[in-house]
Amino acid sequence: MTTLFREYAQYYDLLYQDKDYSGEARFVARLLGRCLGKPAEQTEILDLACGTGRHAQELAGMGYRVEGSDLSADMVAIASDRAESLGLSIRFYNESFQSCHRIDRRYDAVIAMFSAIDYLTDDSDIEQSLRHIRGLLREGGVFVFDFWNGNAILHGYSPTRVRRAEKGDQAVIRTSSASLDTTSQIITINFDFLMLKGGSIVREFSEVHPIRYFFPQEMTNLLAANGFEVVHRCPFLREDSEIEPDEWNLTYVARPCK
Repeated sequence: MTTLFREYAQYYDLLYQDKDYSGEARFVARLLGRCLGKPAEQTEILDLACGTGRHAQELAGMGYRVEGSDLSADMVAIASDRAESLGLSIRFYNESFQSCHRIDRRYDAVIAMFSAIDYLTDDSDIEQSLRHIRGLLREGGVFVFDFWNGNAILHGYSPTRVRRAEKGDQAVIRTSSASLDTTSQIITINFDFLMLKGGSIVREFSEVHPIRYFFPQEMTNLLAANGFEVVHRCPFLREDSEIEPDEWNLTYVARPCK
């Protein structure tokens, strides 16, 4: 379905091995408790743009009834294999934001973590995706997601970054070269990857990722225009804090309007 994350998927978990998936899942659980008020065992969740399924697996371990979906078949394969190895009954779909209506199920919550919604760079894709997400939610259900805050991007944008991760004799080095278009609100990131084994380069590849950032009121307006109301918003991981301009990641909880 896409060339994005095709090779990246094989090294994704190595690159993000220190990411606090457990803490992020607990953050989502607190938001769901606040906005849904249902026990985990009675709450069905779709983790949309689930990647390698780490959030879905953490939530399933907390008792939630979880399914996942991603546009990358390679990511879905990794997620499915890990869930099976962990003895978790999680079904994964190979559908994107734009095609998630094909899942044809209803959930108490749809979540989209790691600013995945920022990959919807075109207004028509955003409108289509929000319409499909509405169709996936039961009455009273919520959409929980995070995104890049335009205010922070404009003041903290860095054109080049390098990330390195190691495990055993394997290492991955990712160099990010980004260009910012303030008119379209899109950052185009060129990722260059070096894979090393025993200190020697064994693989090199590149991917280009266009990513859109949003301003807080802009996101509220987009949701309202597509039939959602914001019921809670906060900085990522801090549900009781107020949004500040320098907060890079913002989290919104939205519910379809009646």
